[in-house]
Amino acid sequence: MLIRHRPVNRIKSFSHLAAIAMLWLSALCVSPSVLAEQMEVTGKAKIVNGDIDKAREEAISQALNYASLKAGVNFSSEQQVNQGRLTQDSFQIQRMGSANNVELMSEMISEHMITVVLQLDLSEQAFDGQCKSQSLKAAIMLPQSYLQEREQLRYGQLAHFEQRITEQLGKVINAQSRYSFVRLHADEKIDNTNQLVNFKGYRIPSWLGEITDSQYVLQPEIIDISTEPVQSSYMGLIDDDPLRQFIFKLTLYHGISGEKVWTESFATSAPWEFERQETVSPANQRFWRSSYGQAISDIFQQSVISLDKQLNCRPLLGQIVARQGDRIIINLGRKNGVKMGDKFQIVLQKNIPDRFNSMRAIATKSRATVVIEQVTEDSSTAMLEGIDSADNIQLNDIAIKN
Repeated sequence: MLIRHRPVNRIKSFSHLAAIAMLWLSALCVSPSVLAEQMEVTGKAKIVNGDIDKAREEAISQALNYASLKAGVNFSSEQQVNQGRLTQDSFQIQRMGSANNVELMSEMISEHMITVVLQLDLSEQAFDGQCKSQSLKAAIMLPQSYLQEREQLRYGQLAHFEQRITEQLGKVINAQSRYSFVRLHADEKIDNTNQLVNFKGYRIPSWLGEITDSQYVLQPEIIDISTEPVQSSYMGLIDDDPLRQFIFKLTLYHGISGEKVWTESFATSAPWEFERQETVSPANQRFWRSSYGQAISDIFQQSVISLDKQLNCRPLLGQIVARQGDRIIINLGRKNGVKMGDKFQIVLQKNIPDRFNSMRAIATKSRATVVIEQVTEDSSTAMLEGIDSADNIQLNDIAIKN
């Protein structure tokens, strides 16, 4: 369970690898059922100011993040520092499995970039008491990111920053998430995120979910993109690239109840490698190839892991959006993972007023089970034939896959 490395060319220092040689990977649970799995992941990082050790650390961290995204392994780190040097970096796995061995297969340095390849031997374990993994993908409505301090855009003249950040987050979710995909609305802005919960008696997430056929609404909020003062080195003759912050928060709302189900903040920083007065376009790949753009992409990948952890154990609730006679249409389709022959349990939904006269949804389980006969990209069709309680089934009733 130690991370091992093979001899590779062009490595000047192994101080960080010596630290990571103390890395132990332990599972949170134990089970007698084990299946072996091997994975190879690659991580890259830019070498800034000649600091190879720091770049190697970032590359290894990125590789472990990719392992998290590919296999559902989540590494949480506990670091020990002795006299300014990282001496131990231990990780725990939050997944139904464990890594018996992590090996550094290769390392290459070229053109101010370092590339590492890690090989992980994973053990797949079945857990008693764990939730059943979600087999369907939820559609998430993603509106434009809300920026708290717009004056911070002046440094770099970052035009359309909120839209481009939202688009990049949507790309990462669509590429990496195991339990969701995005319905992107990067040009549609919600000015006040507090209005999402309740505004004049209406639950805005429920309305947004209804008009976009989404099961959730995910609101990104950019909290800080400030730049630290420039630090000078070599007797003040050379200015280092200033560090720029990126702190953002994700809040997930349920598309049926309108309730807030999860919120989490994420933070990173990276050198701002552009000229002080330069106008930088977040739509340009030069921005996303920079250290700052890569740091944002990396933290988006981390946020997808947290999002998937929330969605994994939640049953995906579809709704009946149309009915004609004995035929019903459910707002879950091929994109969600629905296939012909899938069986869905119908749950009757009622809205009752609360003490503030706002409508609250309650559900009553019925005995009605339908079989999907037709599937399109965004919806599926089933028949209610032979169901005694079919007359009680109405629009907006809930469908849950058996």
